[in-house]
Amino acid sequence: MLKYVLAAAAMAIVPLGLVGCSDGNDDDAFAVTTTVVSHETTQDIWVWAPDAEGPWPIIYALHGTDGTGDGLAATAGDLASHGYVVFSPTWRSEMDAECGYRYALSIADQFGGDPDLGITGIGHSLGASANLVGGLDDAAYAAGGTFDECFAGGPRASVLVSIAGCYYQYQGNEFGFEPVPFSGRDVDITLIAGDEDTECEPWQSRDATAELDDVGYDARLVEVEGGNHANVVFYEIIDDEWVAVPDDPVGEGVVEIILQAIDASR
Repeated sequence: MLKYVLAAAAMAIVPLGLVGCSDGNDDDAFAVTTTVVSHETTQDIWVWAPDAEGPWPIIYALHGTDGTGDGLAATAGDLASHGYVVFSPTWRSEMDAECGYRYALSIADQFGGDPDLGITGIGHSLGASANLVGGLDDAAYAAGGTFDECFAGGPRASVLVSIAGCYYQYQGNEFGFEPVPFSGRDVDITLIAGDEDTECEPWQSRDATAELDDVGYDARLVEVEGGNHANVVFYEIIDDEWVAVPDDPVGEGVVEIILQAIDASR
């Protein structure tokens, strides 16, 4: 089992604390606050928000296998520094992801988030697949939804970006990716694959892109040179532990792809 280890240079998780966050090249980047919230229907949800007056668009981020909500800390913090409120739940089930989404929207205004300015879903590894399946299923996160234990649903993500996805195979386990057929809802889809990824090899993203196209979506595939399963989200794997590398250039490149995907949808 791979474990996530936040290196000393990584963003600290503190209640509504203030941290600096910038890629070092953007003089206009915002400082970022980070906190943890939860509800009786959710597990912990990490929140990164600009330390400035909003309102801001929203990003909902899903970690990969055995991860926690802070597993995407560097990616989320970098995105928040560009003017987004990022919610990243710990999730172990479809209900965790769905209830986390609904709860995030219900409290977004407390962090300056405004769903009317746009919602983007992102995911890494197994979270990449969950991001697409939940993000495209109009019966999942919307009003009514699958679970009636948590809130009433809300607007759906109009942009979905899935990173280093395991859509068909992971550690010898085979499973099928079956994208929800096109429903007519306007959604922009980008799949990102590292060309050196040996955990979720890039063919999986290529095949998933083709399947999305087959059922009516206009999906975009970006293959990142030098990208592996970890550095695309600011990590290195050292002795089977995921160690954060907040300034990794591949991770910074992936953040730029996400920002470009959002900008292109406007």
